[in-house]
Amino acid sequence: MTKVAAKSVDGFLKGPPSDIRAILFYGPDGGLARERMATAALTVVPALDDPFLVSEIAGDGLSDDPARLGDEAAAIAMTGGRRVVIVRDAAESASPALSAFLDAPVGDALVLVTAGDLGPRSKLRKAFEGAKIGAAIACYRDEGGDLSSLIAEGLRPLGVRIDRDAKDLLTEILGSDRAVSRSEIEKLALYAGPDGHLDRETVAVLIGDSSATALDDICFAVSDGRADLLERSLELLSDAGTPAVQILRAASNHVLRLHRVQDMAASGQDMGSAMASLKPPVFFKTRPRFESVVKRVPPAALTEALSVLMTAEAACKRTGAPDALLCDRALQQAAALCRRAGRRR
Repeated sequence: MTKVAAKSVDGFLKGPPSDIRAILFYGPDGGLARERMATAALTVVPALDDPFLVSEIAGDGLSDDPARLGDEAAAIAMTGGRRVVIVRDAAESASPALSAFLDAPVGDALVLVTAGDLGPRSKLRKAFEGAKIGAAIACYRDEGGDLSSLIAEGLRPLGVRIDRDAKDLLTEILGSDRAVSRSEIEKLALYAGPDGHLDRETVAVLIGDSSATALDDICFAVSDGRADLLERSLELLSDAGTPAVQILRAASNHVLRLHRVQDMAASGQDMGSAMASLKPPVFFKTRPRFESVVKRVPPAALTEALSVLMTAEAACKRTGAPDALLCDRALQQAAALCRRAGRRR
C-alpha cells in the first residue's frame, strides 16, 4: 500500500520508486494535481508534448474501451525510451480498467492519473492505495505556510516586496487551485516590476476584484444575518467559479475569529488589542462592523453557526455531493441563527 504522506510528496515526485508503475493524483485542487503529475512525468520524459513518448486518455474513455490503457502502456516508442500514459479526470467508472492494470501491469510505461475529490470509500482511490505498484497522492488547497511559500517563490525572481497586510489578504483570496494561485502571483509580480512593492490596496484591486469583495460580504452577511446580501454575493462568486468549500471555509474562519475575540474580551482584554492579536489582524476598514457583531451576537449562536458551516464543508467533500446547494443552505441557516440571536440580545 502506498499512500504518500504530505511531507513526503515532493521527494517522492522527484524520483518515484522504480517499482511504482501508476500514480493517482486526487483532491479538490485540480491545479496542484496537474502540477504534481507534470513533475512526475518529467522524471521519465523530457517534455509533455512529445507525441512519441506521451499518450493521453480521457478518464471516461476507459469505461468505453478498458483495453486501451494496457495497449498504451505496452506500446514501444518509435524513438526509444520509456513512455508516460496520462489519464485525465478519471471517474469511478474508470476503476475497473485501472484496477486491472494495477493487478497485472504490462509494458514499462509510467501511468499517471488525475481525479477529483475522492472519499476514503472511493473504489478508484482504494485500488491505488492497495496496489503494490500504485501510489495515491492527495492534492488539497494550499494553506498557511504552503501558500506563504508559494507567494514568496513567485515574487522572488523579480525581487518584489509585499507588505504584511497585503500578503495576509492574498493568502485569504488564493489557495483553492495551485495553477490559479501561481498565475495570480505572477500577475502581481509583473505589475510591480523588478524590485517593486505591493501594498494591500494594490492586491485588492488587481487580485481581489469583485470576488474578494463578495467573499468578505458573505462572511459579514452570515454574522449580520443579512439574507439579502448573502444571495447577491453568492451569485457573484458563482459566476466567478469560486468553489463552495472555499466559501464555507472563509465563513467558518470569520465566525471562529469572532468567537476568539469574544473569549479574549470575556477574559478582560480590551476589544482593540483582541482584534489586533488575530492572525491576520482585523482590517481597519471592517473593524467597526466586526466589533458590532462581537457585541451583538452571543457566543452560543456563533458556536452553533460554526457547527453548521463545518458540517456543510465536510459534506461538500463527498463525491457527488450537490456543493452549491449545500453551501447555500448552510450559509442561510448560519445567518438565520445569528440574526435571531442578535435580535433577542
